[in-house]
Amino acid sequence: MRVPAAPRKDAYHHGNLRNALLAAALKLVAKHGAEGFSLREAARAVGVSAAAAYRHFEDRSALLKALAHEGLAQLAAKMEEAVATAPGTPGSPARAAAELTRIGAAYVEFAVAHPSRFRVMFGPWCDLADELAPELLPHGRDPLQLLVDTLDGLVRAGAITAAARQGAEISAWSAVHGLASLLVEGGLLGAGDRTQTCGFVLRTLLLGLGVSPELAGPPLGTNLRVAPEPQRARGAGATRLGRRRA
Repeated sequence: MRVPAAPRKDAYHHGNLRNALLAAALKLVAKHGAEGFSLREAARAVGVSAAAAYRHFEDRSALLKALAHEGLAQLAAKMEEAVATAPGTPGSPARAAAELTRIGAAYVEFAVAHPSRFRVMFGPWCDLADELAPELLPHGRDPLQLLVDTLDGLVRAGAITAAARQGAEISAWSAVHGLASLLVEGGLLGAGDRTQTCGFVLRTLLLGLGVSPELAGPPLGTNLRVAPEPQRARGAGATRLGRRRA
């Protein structure tokens, strides 16, 4: 059986090669890590010359940054969907609390579904303050702006005070991102009910912001479990949490 030849560089037109390089880079990240491949390798995986790849990306960092921006846009789309499906009357305290819960859950689910992309999104190649290209955001809001708007909605609905709102972006993002990272990296969390675990974290966040218990949802029994510590090599003193991951 004859093996199909690699795509010729003239088979790509307009943005096709750029998208092909991004797709190849994502596969290489999954296999080797974000720093374990070169732009030349991405070009070789696509079947084009390095020169063709360099016409789209200056170097690997530029390729990873574009991959991160694409991921942030995809995350924003999932968060927009989550806001649109939140229950309750628009503008009500119950709806505002549900929107924060929904976008937090969407964030965690996106991370678990796309671990390689998630790692790139929060690597040194991307800054959350970066302005994403308008064509990536059909609704005009990136994940940070979505969080800001959702927290502002809690204040407008009277679910939290303006004083509690100050700096809440940091607390909210840290709580949800921390859970997502633990799930993606397999840190302290065992394989339990992710929905229940996420609900526990988000309820704690809402209560910390001052949302009334009835709006924060029913108490959830935590299923956070410390993963058993692996057998240590002789002389090794690092714990599971403290080990540096390759």
